[in-house]
Amino acid sequence: MMAPVRYSPGAMHLIVTDEGVALLGGDLPAALVTRIWTHVGEGRGLAAVLEALTGAFGTSLAAIPPFAVALAEGGSVRLAVRGALTATIETSAGGEAVSGAGVTTWAERMFDGVVRVGITVARGIPEPPELPVRDGVVLASRVDWLLYSGGMDAAPPPANETTGLIEPPVMEPPVMEPPVIEQPAEPGDLAQPDPEQAASADAADSPTRVIDSVPGAGSLDTWLPPEATYAPTVESDAVSSTTGYDHLWGETVVRSVEDAAVRPDDEAEAEAPVVEPVPDGASETFGDHDGETISVAQARALRAADPDSAPPPLAPPRPPAFGRIRLSTGQTLLLDRTVVIGRRPRSTRVTGTDLPHLVAVDSPQQDISRSHLELRAEGDSILATDLHTTNGSTLLRAGAEPVRLHPGEPTVVVPGDVIDLGDDITVSIEDAP
Repeated sequence: MMAPVRYSPGAMHLIVTDEGVALLGGDLPAALVTRIWTHVGEGRGLAAVLEALTGAFGTSLAAIPPFAVALAEGGSVRLAVRGALTATIETSAGGEAVSGAGVTTWAERMFDGVVRVGITVARGIPEPPELPVRDGVVLASRVDWLLYSGGMDAAPPPANETTGLIEPPVMEPPVMEPPVIEQPAEPGDLAQPDPEQAASADAADSPTRVIDSVPGAGSLDTWLPPEATYAPTVESDAVSSTTGYDHLWGETVVRSVEDAAVRPDDEAEAEAPVVEPVPDGASETFGDHDGETISVAQARALRAADPDSAPPPLAPPRPPAFGRIRLSTGQTLLLDRTVVIGRRPRSTRVTGTDLPHLVAVDSPQQDISRSHLELRAEGDSILATDLHTTNGSTLLRAGAEPVRLHPGEPTVVVPGDVIDLGDDITVSIEDAP
């Protein structure tokens, strides 16, 4: 179903279909307005509207009336504005105004995520749109096309209305219980440590110092067996693998008095042997044979110091061609860029990334100028311009009288048109393959 369209009465023809809207100025015949309304309703796009206008008003751009066309294409909206009209586009990212004032042909843009399209005459601020229209042709001065009900000024429908929409369930975020942090126990609540474990912990945590004298046997705790029961000291893997932190695991380890001694530095583990550097003279025997070899680090430093080492930026991809020309000489060219035809053609509008096609043709009678005709694609249209030649260029269109191109003024041409340059040299306009 067509999105809501409202308009203010006026003097311009407003065309409304399921595909979009078009506001046309000038004194247009009813047959032309009906033809454009049919083309838009059939989804033939902006090209059909331009073809109908150029077919009715000839090839002169000055004769084409002002217009503004907004058509839906998939999820986007294609907009074309010419003359004293202004279109306001509202998208999810914000608003933008497009005007056709000061443009030789028309301003053409493509927008994504469009919420609302408003078209009005540039001069003055008319009253807000009041009357609705769904499909047809009316006289208007302003149109407001609301594409989505979730627009900037539209409110969502109430839940109790029978819109057929089911409200999604509201998901409440899960409630997270705060983590339980155990408070450290008070000193008075701690159990008294075992004397044996306390003695072992004190021995491990005490600062390292050299023992001047070994305490007597009477200072040992009474839990130790008598000296007579001791077997000869044999270091086992279990004892040798213990550390000073075993008391933390709740096990008591018996240590000898020798373990408490601090060894001098000369008894520490032997240091790794120092490898002497290779003498400088080695390079004379095993080094560079010709003095020209550089290391990887030196090569990277040289590349970083050279400002010209960075690769040049890639040129932007060329847009696809919208048409093709065929000369009477048999040569064909795609209109992927500007084409200049003449005896010795040259172009004054040249950029570094957009070099034109220069096509030289023979002219025994000198009817063709050095730079005679320019052809270029602009949007979905093909424009032909006579480059102020002496003998001129003639446009031949099926079903119409031959028309001489105005010097220096771009003229819209369509597939099937033929341009006569003189000396039996013609240029045919064709669709791109």
